[in-house]
Amino acid sequence: MIEQLKIYDVKSPKVRLGNEWDGGYVVPQIVLDNSAALFSYGVGSDISFELDYVRKTNKPSFSYDHTVEGAGIPHDLSHLMTFKKEGLSYQKETDLDTFFAHYEKYFEKYCENRNSFDDKVLLKIDIEGNEYEVFSKMNMEKLSEIASGLVIEFHDLNSTTQRAEFFDCLARINEYFYLTHLHGNNFLGNFDFFEKRFASEINEWYVEKFSIPRLLELSFLNKQMTSFIERDTREYPYTEILDAPNVIFRIKECNLDFLQKI
Repeated sequence: MIEQLKIYDVKSPKVRLGNEWDGGYVVPQIVLDNSAALFSYGVGSDISFELDYVRKTNKPSFSYDHTVEGAGIPHDLSHLMTFKKEGLSYQKETDLDTFFAHYEKYFEKYCENRNSFDDKVLLKIDIEGNEYEVFSKMNMEKLSEIASGLVIEFHDLNSTTQRAEFFDCLARINEYFYLTHLHGNNFLGNFDFFEKRFASEINEWYVEKFSIPRLLELSFLNKQMTSFIERDTREYPYTEILDAPNVIFRIKECNLDFLQKI
């Protein structure tokens, strides 16, 4: 299962959008270049990522959160930024809807005069554990036709149930997207995870311990977006300008040495 967390270098510079603390995420520039808009779920009161996206790309953002009344969109960007008091689910519910439904509404309203409807979008999700149900029932092939990249925060990995769901979701995502960046949210720190592995050189099974963050922030690139990749062997956290602790009074970042064991 741990093999699902291999990170790939897609030969595109990385950029950080959002705060220099919680709310900031790292994505490859190619995702921004190949997105027509940003769809963001679970924004709460922090739209720093969405603001940076709009300012860097001059492309629209669509933010959704059914738990807050508004997002505080600046007046000068109101023509490019939309907020809806609606959340994300795998089906239509009260105050909730699917990403595909929201995507179709975006094209109906903003792209009816375009010659082509195949513009891809960047999808960002931080919905406090509900991501597992959403991605377990997501049509991933359809998503790959729509999204240039994904930014997802995965929660409660120390839970046996959530961790199993996490690796199942990751396997589904990895079929169509490359994992391009990984960061541990230091709000809850790490936990010890044990996995049975096979050592081919001695032809035996053994159990290895990994120290993994309870909260993981993952960025993905659509496999259609690049023809060249290689394994990313750099040291994480990637502190050269990009990565920073989510909780600033806890200066120490989450340990990510487990990546060197994959």
